[in-house]
Amino acid sequence: MIAAHDPRKVLEAHGLWTKKHFGQNFLIDPTVPPRIAAVGGAGPDDVIFEIGAGVATLTRALAGRAKKVIALEYDRELVPVARVETAFADEVEIREGDVRHVDWAAEAAAAGQPLVIYGNLPYHLSTDILMGLLDAPPGTWRRACFLLQTEFAERAAAAPGTRECSALSARVALATHATLAFGVPRTAFHPAPKVESAVLVLERRDEPAVDVGDPRAFRHVVRALFAQRRKMARKALKPVCADPAAVLAAADIPETVRGEALSLEQLGALSRALVAWRATQGASGAVDGGADGED
Repeated sequence: MIAAHDPRKVLEAHGLWTKKHFGQNFLIDPTVPPRIAAVGGAGPDDVIFEIGAGVATLTRALAGRAKKVIALEYDRELVPVARVETAFADEVEIREGDVRHVDWAAEAAAAGQPLVIYGNLPYHLSTDILMGLLDAPPGTWRRACFLLQTEFAERAAAAPGTRECSALSARVALATHATLAFGVPRTAFHPAPKVESAVLVLERRDEPAVDVGDPRAFRHVVRALFAQRRKMARKALKPVCADPAAVLAAADIPETVRGEALSLEQLGALSRALVAWRATQGASGAVDGGADGED
């Protein structure tokens, strides 16, 4: 028996198909959207912002859970489809747009409260989306619930000081409490991806988990340490500091340690030491960038 809302039938009815270049994989298992909606923790007083409305599969599960649901869709052909599929819900607003251009602070200000964010995220944009949210000012969102590639979700939730940790997980740990909620098999999607998926829940901290001195310095430190993760710290930090030995000594961290061995507290101490070292160097000690990459 075909479910009342089967994305395959919805696409067929509108003469549409999945677009591989958009990274579209539609949920077809009817049991998954309600589970995602529930684990995300949105309540009747919340404003939900959904990333990627698609044909409104998750949007329909979110409708009725909050006082307002804003669902953003990049594919302009799907925007009218999502509006038809959510016509029953007055609290749902379907927008066309690119999530990479969303001003999260402005959205929270318009809502008058921190947002609760959901999304079945395209795998090729997961890092950009997550980094954009982590960079958003405090008070813009309180909780996020994302369906992601399992490997990415596990990496994001990995604790600093473990072999699985990365620049991404260090930044996630600094700003949020991260939980892997449940797995979703590839058979739950159309078309079926080549990888398994998992639901990641992020609860925004009121304050960073540790004092890092300057968030930009922390980003530089973790990027450098994990860009070439087999390098010892004294070599890995050279792109962001001309005197890594001095910075490591100030943070009381051995020069031979690797990034994956450092706790969040140690990463924070290293960031503070970098800030202090740069202050002693003046303008010549400032570094605008750092090693590329977040993972």
